[in-house]
Amino acid sequence: MLYTDSQRADHIEEILGYLYQIALKDSRIPIVLPGREFTDEAGLAVRAFQQAYGLPVTGEIDTDTWDAIVSAYHTLTDPQLPLVLFPAPGFLLMSGDTGELVHLTQVLLNLAGRRFANLPQIPVTGSYDEDTEQAVRRLQSISGLPQTGRLDRDTWNRLAALLNQLTLSV
Repeated sequence: MLYTDSQRADHIEEILGYLYQIALKDSRIPIVLPGREFTDEAGLAVRAFQQAYGLPVTGEIDTDTWDAIVSAYHTLTDPQLPLVLFPAPGFLLMSGDTGELVHLTQVLLNLAGRRFANLPQIPVTGSYDEDTEQAVRRLQSISGLPQTGRLDRDTWNRLAALLNQLTLSV
């Protein structure tokens, strides 16, 4: 599948939106309004972010920079409220588990993945398989959580926050 100019512009606008929100809370990052083009000013903001967050300063958004921006965004903006819908605080979903909660998790991961290109689409099987574990690890990575591959309350809340973003932006 080809990566279209429209998709590229959507991703630029998405990441610059995150960077804008970070800049409002972190004075080390110059404020650049989100747009669909990667301007010289956006490059300066990316370089400032990379320097402030200990990344190689290139002014380009590679995978590590993208993940760090998304992680910083969540750290600075997400409320850390427990989600009552999730089972008990110590509950985990992990490799080998099956059932409706696994099925729901796979559906929600796919919903988030339709909007955020750095989250993979996975088969909805109701079985916590390798694809599900890798998708959870990816979500944990971009959210700044330990990459266990297990769905715990913190990971569930990050997934819920992403989905909440989708409903707010529609």
